[in-house]
Amino acid sequence: MKVFLFFILASFMSVSSYSRDANHFSFGLGTDQGGLGFQYSISSNDSKYYIALGLQSYSEASGTNLGYGLGWEKLIGKSRNNSLGLFLGAVSSSAVNTERTTYHGVAATYNYYFNEIANNSWIVGGSLGYGESSNNASYFSDSTSQASLKLSYQW
Repeated sequence: MKVFLFFILASFMSVSSYSRDANHFSFGLGTDQGGLGFQYSISSNDSKYYIALGLQSYSEASGTNLGYGLGWEKLIGKSRNNSLGLFLGAVSSSAVNTERTTYHGVAATYNYYFNEIANNSWIVGGSLGYGESSNNASYFSDSTSQASLKLSYQW
């Protein structure tokens, strides 16, 4: 799985190196950051496309759960500060004793860029998501809904 995620990230970055649009990295906390993680994005006109990878949860007994996914944001309004978007990937995780599960699904996002979407900027936002787990253990729910806040910096 980690090799697959690395391959996706490397492919995304190599394709974007030929792009004339704005490329950015960000680090922060939020569903669309993969938890506590990094995001690599390409901004083009009034849209932003990104891939995220991060640490979604940690437990001494069960270890780490990675957060990852792909997303898209669209500017709203006349300013270049507000966006709405969709995130597809790991939206939540849970751990019980030595077992862990990841909930894969979709999240709707809202982000506010203090210095516009295509510039270095602090970002605050939030997301509402829904995900399902393929783990059949009785102590995990089959699905989950979540709401989360975001704080990150883009450079």
